[in-house]
Amino acid sequence: MSGSIVFAGIAPHPPLLVPEVGGHRIGQVVNTQRALREFSRRLVDTNPETVVLISPHSTLDPRMFTARSTAELTGDFRDFYAPNVKLTFLNDLEMLDAIELTAQAEGVELRRMGRDNALDHGALVPLYYLHEAGWRGRAVVIGFTYQSNDEHLAFGRAIKKAAEAINRRIALVASGDLSHRLIVGGPYEYEPTAHLFDEQIVDAIARGDSKGVIDIDPDLRERAGECGYRSIVIALGSIGQKPRDHQVLSYEGPFGVGYMVAVLVEEKG
Repeated sequence: MSGSIVFAGIAPHPPLLVPEVGGHRIGQVVNTQRALREFSRRLVDTNPETVVLISPHSTLDPRMFTARSTAELTGDFRDFYAPNVKLTFLNDLEMLDAIELTAQAEGVELRRMGRDNALDHGALVPLYYLHEAGWRGRAVVIGFTYQSNDEHLAFGRAIKKAAEAINRRIALVASGDLSHRLIVGGPYEYEPTAHLFDEQIVDAIARGDSKGVIDIDPDLRERAGECGYRSIVIALGSIGQKPRDHQVLSYEGPFGVGYMVAVLVEEKG
């Protein structure tokens, strides 16, 4: 089959979802864990050759997308007191080359990070569940920018065109949490309107309404303290802003951060 985006979806990345990190706290996000396992199984079942993962916690350049260019992508959870939980994947450097070219054609730029740069938890948490589901293929991990939605949509289109150019079956994972300000005593100062951001995003994704995501009030985004919005916009760009298998598998926020697991595109069989 010709190269294409065979799967696209959205996954949260709280380290507490890793059993060796979260311990008993996982009981409070069991719906998210269950959904991540389903998400990962469904991704693997589409038989991609490479996973392209967008992480909010990768090195951020305000004006250029970034990607690790080492032969292997590796990281662990030592920052979360679980140094023995380590993951390593081969980097798809051919896909990286192709994205660099197609990004230029779309008017955006990808910067390679050549030095050793361990995977961040924004990448590691979804990859942990993909590995658990049996994924052993190649990966590309990308960081977004501070540019506008148009540039992030363009970069998503570049990923799709790169997959087509080198005949690669790609699964795209938009890693990102939603609001960080849902409750008093959460990781950030409580914001009484933050839940509206999460509700609008979850509703728009459930309906397959890309415009509803892209046109969300930027002031509400800012108040919510989200971290995954730009990852989602890239994912929408990669599928031509046309979710066709849209399904929200779970949403919850017991610790004050919104965790959504959702599928945008799933090429069955």
